Order: sequence, then structure tokens, then C-alpha cells
Amino acid sequence: MQRRHFVIRAGGLVISAAAGLNSARAAGSAADRVGMGTVIFRSRFEQTKSKTNIAIEDPLTLLEVPAYYRRRFGIRNLEFWSHHFESLEIPYLETLRARLRTEGAELINIQVDGAYDLASTDEGERQRSLALVRRWIDAAALLGSRAVRINPGKAGGSIEKSIASMTEVNQHCMSKRLPLLTENHFGLEMDPEIHLRIREAAGPKNFHTLPDFGNYPLETMWDSLARILPYAYVVSAKAVDFNERAEHVSYDFDRCVQLCERAGFKGIYLVEQWSRKDQDLEYEKIADWLLQRVRANI
Repeated sequence: MQRRHFVIRAGGLVISAAAGLNSARAAGSAADRVGMGTVIFRSRFEQTKSKTNIAIEDPLTLLEVPAYYRRRFGIRNLEFWSHHFESLEIPYLETLRARLRTEGAELINIQVDGAYDLASTDEGERQRSLALVRRWIDAAALLGSRAVRINPGKAGGSIEKSIASMTEVNQHCMSKRLPLLTENHFGLEMDPEIHLRIREAAGPKNFHTLPDFGNYPLETMWDSLARILPYAYVVSAKAVDFNERAEHVSYDFDRCVQLCERAGFKGIYLVEQWSRKDQDLEYEKIADWLLQRVRANI
């Protein structure tokens, strides 16, 4: 398909966007363009609960998420965080896949975090990281995920090693017919120019960005988001800090969604909340707010 580029002015920024989005990224109706990850309920998972919590009042597991999200929030588009998996063994994954199908849910993405560094100059560490990432890609494919997010390397790592690693990762993803995503996620890709350099060199076929509202420094976030948005497969519609009245105070969340829409993004917004602060929040209500604000702006 021939791609045509145009510019959009949004809030003083000039965004270069591509006309004719990849159909794999187009989500259809507005109702189909919203989903939610498991990060927002991290305090309810045994693996990611606060270290100060001895017991969880309302525990949650990945096996329960498809039914819970559909019944409580009316959400069928899901994103799983790797830390919330109980196993990567095939029987567990097959059970999880069955739960997704039973509830009519679709796994849009798996956020793969953990102890790996694809930009390491230690070849042993890089090969170990590649092996770990391949295992997660295989798991995502078995589950029928529409994409998988992989971190290209830690801050200060080697761009050349990252490109070499992500080239191999992308080849493995393509062998599984699985789109590869990279997020602005506190590694060497936090510089949007480096982020796009890695994508171009290791792809660009099958290799997309996953813009996250909440990860760039405030002083550069609008320019940086605009830079990586034209290559987005999905968007992480993240909120960060809320005040005592449950009002989001970190940045203009609505403006973030509007920026994506003006850039021509037609894919899915996966809502989440993450903060380095220990906030006493009613996370179901935060989830309701996030879903409502995205829907109001698309």
C-alpha cells in the first residue's frame, strides 16, 4: 500500500503522520478502541503487591481478569503485564487462552519486563536476554496476543547492540506473525531519536512504537510523544498522580488523547495508572475515569 504523509498542527506542534494506517492497527468503532492493562490493579496481584501489604483484601489473578474486566468495566481488549503471569508452562498458558476465549476477550499486548538487557555489551548477558525474550514471544503467540512489547535496552546501553538484538527479536516475532512494539519505557529509547533509529534499523517492517503518556519528562513530553506517534500500533493511555479529590494532576490527560487523534491514530488506547508514590486510591474508580476520559475524546 502506498503511504502518503501529511502534517497536522496540534497545540503548537507539527506532527508528521502517515495516511492510510496499517489495517492491523485500525480498531473499528470507538467502543473497540479502548482496553485496559493489569498494571492498574498491581496491588491486588500477589506478585506485585506493595511490600507493606501482608494480605490482599481482594486478590486478583490473570485467570480471573477476562471475566472481571468484562463484567465490571465492559472491557474485552486486554493487556497483560509479564509480572502477573504465574507460569510460562504450556498447560497454564492454554488455560489462560481458554479463559480469554470463554469471555470473548482479546489480548492486545503483553508488556514484557524483567531482568534482561538487549543493549548489553556483555555478550553472555545479551544472549541470555535474547533467550528470555524469545520465550515470552512464544508465550504471546500461543495466547493469540495481537502484539508484544519488548524493551530495547537499558539507559546508557549500546545502541548498536540494541539494534542487533532487536533485529533478531523482530525476526522471531515475524516468524510468529506477531507485531513487535517498543515503548518509551525508561531505557535508551527515552530519546525519541534513538527510539526511532532502533525501529528503522531493526525493522521497520513489523516494528512499531507504543507511546506512553506518562513516561517522558514534562518539559519534553509533548514534542517527544508527537515524534513517535506516527509509528504507533497501540497507545498506553497512562495516568500518574491523583489528588485527594481523585483529580489527575500530573498533566492534561485529555490533551494527550486529543494529540493522538489529531495525529491520525486509529488504534486502541490501553488505559493504566502508575506512580512512584504510594497513593491511597480506589482503583476501580480510577479505571472508570480513565475509560470515560478516553471515550470522551475519540
